[in-house]
Amino acid sequence: MADQLDEIRRQIERGTRVISLSGLISPAAKASVLARLRSVTDRTFVVVTGSNSEMESWIGDLSYYAGGGDGIIALPSFEIDPYSGASPHAETQERRALALWQMRRQDAGFIVMPARSLIQRTVSPAAISAMGCVLRRDADLPPETLIETLFAGGYVREEPLFGPGQFSVRGGIIDIWSPDAGSPARIEFFGDTIDSIRTFDAETQLSIAQINEIAVAPMREAAVTAQDLRDWAFFARERFADDKYFRNLKDRTDFADEGETFSGWEFLLPLVKPLDGTVFDHLPESVLVIDEPSMIEKSLGEWFEHLDSGFAAVSDNGDIGLPPQDLFLTADELGSRIGRETRVELRSLGRTAALTDDEFAVGESVAARPLFLFPSVEKAAEIELISRSTRRFNGDVPAFVGQLALASGTDRRAAGTEIVVLTAGMAERVREILNEYNAPLPPDAIRVGRISGGYEMPAFGTVTYTESDIFGEIAGDESAAAISKPTAGRKSMLGAFISDFRDLKAGDYVVHIDHGIGRFDSLQTISSQGSEREFMLLIYADNTKLFVPVERMDLVSRYSSGEATSPTLDRLGGIGWQKTKAKAKRAMRDMADELLKLYAERKLVRGHAFPPDAPWQHEFEDAFPFDLTVDQASAIADVKNDMESAMPMDRLIIGDVGYGKTEVAMRAAFKAVMDGRQVAVLTPTTVLAYQHFETFKKRFAAFPIKVELLSRFRSGKDQKAVAELAGKGEVDVVIGTHRILSNDVKLPKLGLVIVDEEQRFGVGHKEKLKQLKKKVDVLTLSATPIPRTLNMSLLGMRDMSVIETPPRDRLAINTQVVQFSEGVIRSAIELELARNGQVFFIHNRVESIESVAALIQKIVPSARIAIGHGQMNEKEMEDVMLDFIDFKYDILVATTIIENGIDIPRANTIIINRADNYGLSQLYQLRGRVGRSNRRAYAYLLIPSELELTPIARRRLAAIREFSDLGAGFRLAALDLELRGAGNILGGQQSGHLDALGFDLYTKMLERTIAEIRGDEIADETSVAINLGVDVSIPKDYISETSQRLRTYKRISSAESEDEITRIHAEIADRYGRIPRSVENLFAYARLRKSAERMAIVSVDRTADGVAIKLGDSAKVDPERLLTFVNGTEGSSFSPSGILRVVVNNADPIDTAQTALESIRG
Repeated sequence: MADQLDEIRRQIERGTRVISLSGLISPAAKASVLARLRSVTDRTFVVVTGSNSEMESWIGDLSYYAGGGDGIIALPSFEIDPYSGASPHAETQERRALALWQMRRQDAGFIVMPARSLIQRTVSPAAISAMGCVLRRDADLPPETLIETLFAGGYVREEPLFGPGQFSVRGGIIDIWSPDAGSPARIEFFGDTIDSIRTFDAETQLSIAQINEIAVAPMREAAVTAQDLRDWAFFARERFADDKYFRNLKDRTDFADEGETFSGWEFLLPLVKPLDGTVFDHLPESVLVIDEPSMIEKSLGEWFEHLDSGFAAVSDNGDIGLPPQDLFLTADELGSRIGRETRVELRSLGRTAALTDDEFAVGESVAARPLFLFPSVEKAAEIELISRSTRRFNGDVPAFVGQLALASGTDRRAAGTEIVVLTAGMAERVREILNEYNAPLPPDAIRVGRISGGYEMPAFGTVTYTESDIFGEIAGDESAAAISKPTAGRKSMLGAFISDFRDLKAGDYVVHIDHGIGRFDSLQTISSQGSEREFMLLIYADNTKLFVPVERMDLVSRYSSGEATSPTLDRLGGIGWQKTKAKAKRAMRDMADELLKLYAERKLVRGHAFPPDAPWQHEFEDAFPFDLTVDQASAIADVKNDMESAMPMDRLIIGDVGYGKTEVAMRAAFKAVMDGRQVAVLTPTTVLAYQHFETFKKRFAAFPIKVELLSRFRSGKDQKAVAELAGKGEVDVVIGTHRILSNDVKLPKLGLVIVDEEQRFGVGHKEKLKQLKKKVDVLTLSATPIPRTLNMSLLGMRDMSVIETPPRDRLAINTQVVQFSEGVIRSAIELELARNGQVFFIHNRVESIESVAALIQKIVPSARIAIGHGQMNEKEMEDVMLDFIDFKYDILVATTIIENGIDIPRANTIIINRADNYGLSQLYQLRGRVGRSNRRAYAYLLIPSELELTPIARRRLAAIREFSDLGAGFRLAALDLELRGAGNILGGQQSGHLDALGFDLYTKMLERTIAEIRGDEIADETSVAINLGVDVSIPKDYISETSQRLRTYKRISSAESEDEITRIHAEIADRYGRIPRSVENLFAYARLRKSAERMAIVSVDRTADGVAIKLGDSAKVDPERLLTFVNGTEGSSFSPSGILRVVVNNADPIDTAQTALESIRG
C-alpha cells in the first residue's frame, strides 16, 4: 500500500491536475484509502458523490477511518425539484447553512457533497458570515440587532425554546440554540452590552456554565426579511404580468405582501436577491475527489435536461419560476471551475472503460450528449489499487469460520483480517463464536464501528468483514436513527400539559374545580386594599363573570376533550356542576373496582420466577446499535422485575410505532429463552406477524435460538411441521396470528406470551388470553397513544410502561400545502423514487380511486402502483400491504385505511388529496405514517385553489403549515388525537364523563378514586381562604407576555411540594433575571397555602394589627405547641372559636403566618 499512497502523495504535491485511481469497487475501501492519504498529505479533500444517500454513506465510512466525524463537513443538495412549487426540507436547509458557515470557521479534513451541490448557486462567503454572528462577553451589540439577525437567519421564536434553531426573548435576556451547539446559550444584556453568556439545560431551563463567547450559525443560507418578500411581490408582478400567471402569482403574493414566506419561496427569491456565489467560492484550498466521474456526469446531464424541461413546463402551465441559470451553474461554467482544481478521479473500472464510453457517447437527447466534464482523453497520472467485495454468509457461521481457516492456511491474509461490528456486545459475541469454533483472532481484529460494507484488498493482505456480512442485514439498520439518544437522564416537566397554560388564549374553555366549565376572557388588574392585584376573568352562562385571583390558578385547568367538542357553559351558583361531578365519581369507582378485582386475582396465583440476567443477555442487549431512550430503559427494567417475581406478569407497553416497543419485547423474549422457556408472539394481522418474524430473526441471528412463523403465509404442510416442532419444545420463539391459539398448537415449555395490539383480537381469542394470563407471563404492546396524565393515574392499578420519547428524526417531516397540479405530483413522486423510496397517495373516495390511480400512472408511467381501500376483503388488503412492504410497488393509492401499526421505512413521502376536507388530527395521524426512519420525509397536502377554500379549511391548513416541524402544539400533545386513544382503556361509558369534566379534572379525580379504593391514606379535599392584602402579582416589565405570565402563575400555584417550588424559583430566576419582591411574595404565598392545606386550616386573614388564623375542627395542630406559642409570642391570643391571632408589627404578614403555622403544627 505504501508505494501507491506515496505515488498519489507525490502527484498531489507536484500539482498534477488529474490523478486517476482505478480498481476500488467498495465505498468503504475508497474511504480507507482517502483517510490514509489525508494523514500523509494534510490536505483537505472534497469528495463529490452521485447523490445525497451516497454522501451519507461516505460520511459514515470516513468517520470510521478518520477517527470520528469532527473533521468532516457535509453539504447536501436540495432534493426537491425547484419547479414543484414546494420548499426544500428544513433540515437540508439547516445542514447546508451550517456547512457553508463551518467552511469559513474551521479546518476540515473532508468536505463531502453530491454533484448537485457543486452546481447549485448560493450566497457569497461574506453573506454567510454576516448571517451568523459571534457573541462575546462585554461586547456591544443592541439586542434588537441580534433578534433581526436571528429572524433573517431562519431562527424561530419559541417560549421556552426546546430545540436547535430556536430563540426566546424576555426583556434583556435572549436564549439561543445554534444548530452546531450541544446545548442552548442564555445571553444577558446590560443595555446594549453583553453582560453574561451561559449554557443551560433545555429540559430544566437551569444554567450549566459561564462561557466567554459563542458562535451562532445561520439556519438557512439565504437571509430573508419581511421587506425582501414585499419587494419580491412588487417585482414578481412586473416580471409575471401576463394574465396566464395571475392565479398562481396571487397565491404567492398574498403571503409575500404580508411579509410572510410561502411554499417554494427559496427558488423564487433570487428575482430580487440574486445568488452571487458558488460552492467553489467557499471551498478552502483542497483536492477534489470525484467518485465515479462517468456516473456523476450522466446524473448531471439528466438533471440539466430535467431543469430545462421543468422550466418550460411551468411557463406553459401558467406557473411562475426562474430560469435554471439563475439557480444553477451551466455545464460550461462548471467545466471551467473544475478544470482549475487538482482532482483525484475514483474510477472502479479504470480510464480505458471510460474512453470506450466517450467514443460511443453520441445521441439525440441532452442526457445522452456528454458534458465532457471529466474527459478520459485528458492527460492523467494513472494508479491502480484493487479492492474486492467480501462474501456474504447470511448467518452461516460454520462457512464463515471455514473461510477464515482457508485464508490462514493459504496465505497470510488472516493476519490482516478485521471484523467491524456495531456494538461492544456484538464484538464480545463474535469473539465467543470464534473461540467456540477454535478460530480465534487477535483482540484488535474485532472493532466497533459502522462502515457501508466489507471488502478485501489483495495487494495489502487485508480483509474487512462487517456484522451484516456474517449474520445478514441487521434489524433496524434501515433506520439507524429510529431511536433517539436521550438528551438528559430525566423526564422533562415542561411537557406535562396538565399544569400548563402556555397556549391559553381568550375564548378558550377552562374548568374551575368549584364552579365548572367557563370561558377564559383575559387577565385583569384590579385595585383592592390599597394594592393592585391581577385576576383571571372567566365568563359563565348568562354572561356572569367570575374573577379568580392569580395566586389561586391551581383551581382552574384547561378544558380539553374529544375532537371538536364545544361544551355548555355552567351556571354560576347552580347545582348542575356538583351533580356532574358526583355522577362521574360513581362511574369511576365502578371502573376502578373492576380493574382492582382482576389485579387482586393475579396477586394470589404463583407462576414461574425467571432468574437474573444470564451473561448472554448482556451481550444480546449490548448488540443493540442505538442508545435506549429513558422511557425504553425504564420499561425494560419494569419487565425484568415482573419476570423475576413469582406472580405472573401482565404488563402493557404503550408507545407509538417506531418508539422502540419491539426492542423491549425482544429482550423479554431472549430472557425467557435463556431460561429454557418458549415464547409465543401474537399479532392481529398476518402482515404484522411477518414483520415481527423478520425483526426477531435478524436480531437473534448471532445466537442459537430457533424462531418460526405460524400464519397464512406458510403452507398447511409447513404450519403442521412448525406445530410439531413447537410441541416437542424445539422451537424457542413462535410468531403468528390467532393461529397460535388453535388447539393443535401445543407449547409445553411456554413461559412468555407477547401480544401486539390486544384490542384488535376477537372476544373468543381474548378469553383464551385471559386464561393464559393466570398462568404465564404476558406482555402486551399497544401503539394507541394515551395521554401521560391518564397513564399516571392508571399506573396505580395496572402494570403499565409508557414509551413516549419520540425519535428525533420522526419529527422532521417537511409539510407542504400546495395546489393540486400534475407538476407537483410528478416531482414529489420522482423525488422519492429517485432515492429508492415509496409513496403513499391518500384519496378518500372509493368510487374514484381507480381513476386517480390511472392519472398517477399517466403522470409517472414508470411507477408500480397498488390500490388499497376498505371495500376490499381482509386477505386482499393484507396481500397488497405485504407486497408494498416487500417493495413490489412504488406507490400505494389508498383511502385513510392504511394500517398504522406497520413500519415501512422506505415510505417517506405521503401525498394527501383534498387535504382541506380532513380534520387537523386526521392530518396529523396520516402524516405520521411517514418519517419513521433516518430519511427525510415529505408530506404534500393537495388543495384546490386557495380562492376556493372555506375559512375553516384555510385556518386548519394554516395551523398544519405552522406546525410543519411539529412545534409547540403538537409537542405538548395533540390533545384531540391523544384523547381518542383513551377510550380503549376507559371504555365507552367513561368518555362521556371525560367530556363533561374536561380531561385535567377527570384524571385528577380518577387518581384520587383509585387511591381511595386501594386504601391509601389521602387527605381531605380542603380549600383554604388566604387574604393578607400583599402584592403577589408578576410585574408586566418582568414578564411582559400575557401567556408566559399566565403559565408562571399556574405553575407556581399548582406546585405540590417544596422541592417543586424551589425548582420553579431557580428556573424563573435563571430565565427572567433577579426576582422582584412581589414575585417572591407569590412563592411565599404558595408555600403558606400548602402548609395551611396540610394542616386543615380554614382561613388566614389580615387584621388591623396582625394576622388571624382560623383552625378547623380537624386541624392538625399540637395543643401543647399551640399553648407554648401563645404564651411565648407577645400580642398573640387564641379564642375558643378556634381563631389564633398574631401581631405582625413591621414583619411580612406571609412570613408571620408561616412561622405561626410551623410553630403549632401537629
